[in-house]
Amino acid sequence: MDEELLEIAKMYFKRIGEDDIKNDFLLALCQSVIDTYKFKRNYPESYTDEMIEADVNRYFERRKYDIAMTIIPELYGRIGAEGLSMLTDAGTTRLWTKQTILTDVVPIAEIV
Repeated sequence: MDEELLEIAKMYFKRIGEDDIKNDFLLALCQSVIDTYKFKRNYPESYTDEMIEADVNRYFERRKYDIAMTIIPELYGRIGAEGLSMLTDAGTTRLWTKQTILTDVVPIAEIV
């Protein structure tokens, strides 16, 4: 899945004139989004790696363009400003709201 996200993100950044971004860096951003998804899902111990991979693929297959064209550029734009809610530099102000990455992810719960 991360290779598909990488290709879509590369097309997006090339389209906006940012085609000098290294593949390794974009791949790391894609993997970061996938890892965030896995963390938010909070898989129970009973889930196998195959079940997790199927769940990840099912989620990202439907949202890969949205993720590659909104979330990954948002992460890229925050480089150097991690943890900040506002940054002013040379007359330009950037204001970030609460972390918006994968807000629609529902954790998996087990009945005890």
